[in-house]
Amino acid sequence: MGHSAPVHRPDRRTSIVSLATAALTIGIAALSVWEGRLSRNSSGAHWSVALVVLAGLGAAIVLGHGRQHLTARQWVAQNLHFIGTWRSQPRRSVLSATAWAVLIAGLAGWDAVSFVFQSAKLPTLSYYIGHVTRYPLGRGLLFALWLAAGVYLVSARRAAKPR
Repeated sequence: MGHSAPVHRPDRRTSIVSLATAALTIGIAALSVWEGRLSRNSSGAHWSVALVVLAGLGAAIVLGHGRQHLTARQWVAQNLHFIGTWRSQPRRSVLSATAWAVLIAGLAGWDAVSFVFQSAKLPTLSYYIGHVTRYPLGRGLLFALWLAAGVYLVSARRAAKPR
């Protein structure tokens, strides 16, 4: 008589997370296709973005409840300490923080200077985004990228705070 191999069944939580991830991915794709087919100036396009922002804020509140390890005051103090002691921090952390700071400051500065001087030689960021969103495919892809970045920032697979 042959022996049958034991059946490995993933735990319930893994299955639920996998199904939720698949459903979210399908939802993002469907919403992006729908959004891409709308006109840039349609009320449906504006309302859908507003509803996505509200849903994201709601998800951040629900998913973030009980997951923060630090209070806001502790978080600010920790970051100020990092800035004050940057020479003793790991090199990767300093390079990462510097790269993000330069990127954000550069984009904000470029857009601010472009907006103030209103020169065709230095167009604003929205000028370039407008060229992408002029076409349904570009609008849909940019919307999908925006949604995916939001989902990552809201959920980010953070570990729950130990109780």
